[in-house]
Amino acid sequence: MKRDELNHAGAKENGKKSILTLIAFFAASFVFFAFFAWYVGFYQEKQSLFIFTADYFHETVRQPGSLLVYLSRFVTTFFHFPLLSGLLISLIIFLSIWMISGIITLLSGRTGILVPLLFGSAFLLLQGNYQYLIQNNLGILLQLILFYLSLRYLRGWLPVALFPFWYLATGGFAWMFAMMYSLHLGMLSLRKEWPKIIIMTGFTFILIYFLSEFVMFRNFRDMLVYPLSPEGTGSPLILFPFVAAAVILLPAIARIRIRIPLMFRRFEHYSTIIFVVLAFLLAGITSALRYSNMYSEYFTAEKLFYDGKYRELIRFVDRHPSSNRLTIYLNNIALCETGQLNDRLFDYPQSPDGQSLFLKWEMYGEVLRRGAYFYYCTGMINEAERWAFENMVMKGIAPEDLRILVKSEIINGNYRMASKYASMLSRTFAYRKEAKEYLGLLADTTLINSHPELGAKRREKISRDFFSITDNPYLNIEMAFASEIINRKLFDYRTAYLMLTENYEGIVEGLPHFERLGFTKVPVHLQEAALVSRMSGLSLSGLGSLMIDPPTEARFTQFLQTFNSYGNNLKTAQPALKKNFGNTFWYYAFYH
Repeated sequence: MKRDELNHAGAKENGKKSILTLIAFFAASFVFFAFFAWYVGFYQEKQSLFIFTADYFHETVRQPGSLLVYLSRFVTTFFHFPLLSGLLISLIIFLSIWMISGIITLLSGRTGILVPLLFGSAFLLLQGNYQYLIQNNLGILLQLILFYLSLRYLRGWLPVALFPFWYLATGGFAWMFAMMYSLHLGMLSLRKEWPKIIIMTGFTFILIYFLSEFVMFRNFRDMLVYPLSPEGTGSPLILFPFVAAAVILLPAIARIRIRIPLMFRRFEHYSTIIFVVLAFLLAGITSALRYSNMYSEYFTAEKLFYDGKYRELIRFVDRHPSSNRLTIYLNNIALCETGQLNDRLFDYPQSPDGQSLFLKWEMYGEVLRRGAYFYYCTGMINEAERWAFENMVMKGIAPEDLRILVKSEIINGNYRMASKYASMLSRTFAYRKEAKEYLGLLADTTLINSHPELGAKRREKISRDFFSITDNPYLNIEMAFASEIINRKLFDYRTAYLMLTENYEGIVEGLPHFERLGFTKVPVHLQEAALVSRMSGLSLSGLGSLMIDPPTEARFTQFLQTFNSYGNNLKTAQPALKKNFGNTFWYYAFYH
């Protein structure tokens, strides 16, 4: 009786030690994803929009594995807030390693701590990649839960009977359970259990073939693995298969006995503290390896942009200089929206082909889902709407696409479609307040013209119809520029592109528009370009009553004198010119 009591007390103590260790790992993971790698949740929340309607459920759950996708999108919708994002991501990792600990206990009779921690580090390392969708860790967690239940509660043929339905719910992830369970059965007694293995997998293969050929008319191989995909597991792709293989081999790993050397047993009384510290260390080291300051800075810029905090975005990029093309693209839009584009264009690295000003149409998400904002900024509302709609058709409904569509339809006066999109937005977790504002405008459309954003965009809208050129946005600018009514933002972009391509004739031809568009002062970089144009023999008479500022003239003289002092040698003059004139059109024209 005393031995049983001692064993019970020991098991209770080990269980306490295990749960404290796992909670320590959870706490460290939460801090990482909530406060440091918050961009993981931010990125994934922007990839899809969960709508709380029956129609959205029916549209999403259409094939085996799509129920897991639906559940993952439901979880992801709460990633809008970093604290919830960190909590949910860490909770899924915690539950996974808790299940692994329980499975090890059931299979070996010992409390597993070290192996679950190693698995937790692997899951954290994977999830730290912002492109690694939460559905992957959630899919693995569900397989671990079913395997645990099969070991503890589901006896005989019940797991075999349930497996086809489990495949319908979790798709390609279900094969992880099938292989785990098959390995477990084989290790128990392959001679007795082989019929279960054959029937479980064979019947499911037949089911998939029947569904692909006669019901859903989808590719058999795609149905076999969906929703598993290289695009959803991030990079490097090699890590996920290794972790998946380790999960599948868990029945064998659980039976491996690791004996603690005698010299370490003297510290057994401190084992709880040691394992808690180890959990913090493993989570901390893994987090440090995965954290990317570059991604944190980029997604901070993107978040400020989506929130319409343009001046804050510009200040952020000033404090954290970047050469990332997408950061510069978003920052240029912010400069244009705040009337600073041609005063500060060369404060930031620019691309001579204009790719830092606008994006060419490319059929993948990173470009397609951001390209609409240049057109929205410059008043080409129909083209902005087309980019957002095409991305939504290809990738599914995403929050920012739907926001663009709502605003575009309101600006265009298509109130019926705007109401449809706004109603969809109102049935979301994070965008209900914004949707309420749009629905209020649609209820009283006389308020639209006085709206600070939509009223201004309606006045700036390019009314001229033309066929847009998707692979050469500058041609769209020129066609829009031929309209009777143009706006200052379109003009700013046109002149910015002319400067990037050093088209001095085009710059001079555009000078008469300054007064017509209400400019009281020529932007700094246009003054700089105009001075170079004048040196080339072009007339600046188009400026009318506007003038080149004397300080700009003086700086140009200093620039030329500095260049002359180095014998007109571009290479030797570059350090001095960069130090004193690095943010000018003159330096760009010399060294781009």
